[in-house]
Amino acid sequence: MALSIHCPHCHEKTALSVGHNSKGEASIWRDKFTRKWWIGICNGCLEPCLVCENGDYIYPHPRPSPTDALIPEDLRHDLDEAKLCFSVQCYRASAVMARRCVQQACLNKGCKKANLVEQIVELTQAGHITKEIEEWATVVRWIGNDAAHPGGQVVSKDDAEDALKLAEQFLHVLFVTPALAKARRAQRDK
Repeated sequence: MALSIHCPHCHEKTALSVGHNSKGEASIWRDKFTRKWWIGICNGCLEPCLVCENGDYIYPHPRPSPTDALIPEDLRHDLDEAKLCFSVQCYRASAVMARRCVQQACLNKGCKKANLVEQIVELTQAGHITKEIEEWATVVRWIGNDAAHPGGQVVSKDDAEDALKLAEQFLHVLFVTPALAKARRAQRDK
């Protein structure tokens, strides 16, 4: 058994390998529900984690993947918080933070409108995003609104995961991709 995670101890991307006890036996057992539990050892820092099955549960919780450093710091912090909320199964909080990322990105790009619906349209009209990417942002807004307001639809794990992925891609389109292109142009003196 092996599993790739961001280690909760050393915060690096790593594979967990099955640990062994002092007798050299693999640290694997079944609980009363016949789920398989095992001790996973980080291949980097050699610290242990308790793992159920193929990562259904991991203790302590693994760290989320790092956010690209080309995303502005305030947005990076918000996205990191959204990822952290998701990693500890706080799906509503994750969706709200993903929505916040979209709105903060709109403000960062100079949008002046009063609400997020209008700000997303403003980004499209300014040529920062396409109509398709406008739809991504709108989906994040819907899920985030349901998460933030009582009476909205339940936010499932899948909803929160999709909102998180869409928000991160939205930020990549607005900040990472242009920065990479600019760096390559500068490197080639064009």
